[in-house]
Amino acid sequence: MSNVPLIVKQNVIDYIKVVADTLIPIVEVSGIYPSADDIVPYGIYVDDVSTINREVYQLGTQPCGSIYTMTDQFQILFVSIQDDPKWIYIEERIQNMSADTTFFSGYFQVTFTQNVVIGNRSEKRTYVFDLKRLNFND
Repeated sequence: MSNVPLIVKQNVIDYIKVVADTLIPIVEVSGIYPSADDIVPYGIYVDDVSTINREVYQLGTQPCGSIYTMTDQFQILFVSIQDDPKWIYIEERIQNMSADTTFFSGYFQVTFTQNVVIGNRSEKRTYVFDLKRLNFND
């Protein structure tokens, strides 16, 4: 097995676009993730998928064991106006994605957290996905 994540950012973008492209007007999905101090326009932003943790799996009884649990992570940011009627469709697609075992094939656990920040006229919804997979020393 490889140390690289099993999915890439473009997979996530394509998954979300299925719904985003059907909304009128469409919701743009971008692979350019903004920094914390950027002024971010309306849309969906997908961050890179990266491996954030590697730990010995329960069957690898010592630190030099050959089985590891790898945790991959990515974020999705949805910036919209307050009370945007489209947010429910985007949220539903993201929740469906988290339960899609075909999409996350190779991962044995998929969890996500959601954070909502409400501004004067905007809402920022951040979804952080943690994906666990097994890896073997190469």
